[in-house]
Amino acid sequence: MSITYVALGDSAGAGFGVPAGAGYVARVFARLQTQQPAARLVNLASNGGTSQSVRESQLEAAVAARPTVVSLFIGGNDVWRGVEPPRFARNLAAIAERLDRTRSKVVVGTLPNLAHAPAAGLAERFLGVARGQIEARIVEYNERLRRLAMDHSYALVDLFAAAQLTDHPEYFLADGFHPSAVGHAVWFDRMWPAFAAAHPAPSP
Repeated sequence: MSITYVALGDSAGAGFGVPAGAGYVARVFARLQTQQPAARLVNLASNGGTSQSVRESQLEAAVAARPTVVSLFIGGNDVWRGVEPPRFARNLAAIAERLDRTRSKVVVGTLPNLAHAPAAGLAERFLGVARGQIEARIVEYNERLRRLAMDHSYALVDLFAAAQLTDHPEYFLADGFHPSAVGHAVWFDRMWPAFAAAHPAPSP
């Protein structure tokens, strides 16, 4: 079966602010192509993406692409926009209900601890949103994401547990929020094993 990789998500998935080929989606696809040169990428991730916009604007095209593997890394914009965890969970459930019909492998990621990101310091200083509040919301979101993975037998990439993803300023662009090319490389290293398990390399 030929590989069709569909990416759902936000600006990180779209590769915002980094050179072509440097984002985690592009890195995953490049590695998949080494296994199957005819592999196809459908990157639906978009700047400003939220769980709601994935559900409303990305999901139909994802299903139509007949994917063999899907990545779902979403939630950062939901956090900053104050989306309540139950609403986030409802959007995830609706997304999963459609994806399950495709019978594709699904790789879902928890949110990194954005309370450690440089942008969180700005939010605390200028908006009065404490880092502790941000972390508490992310923990709630991640509980829903872990439950989603368990309930639907999705591969889970635990980005929250990888503290180094947010403890290095060089892993972020100048805005202190979006990952830099270096940050994407670290994300890719963390997530590739889940894709490798979904599409093992053929035996020599």
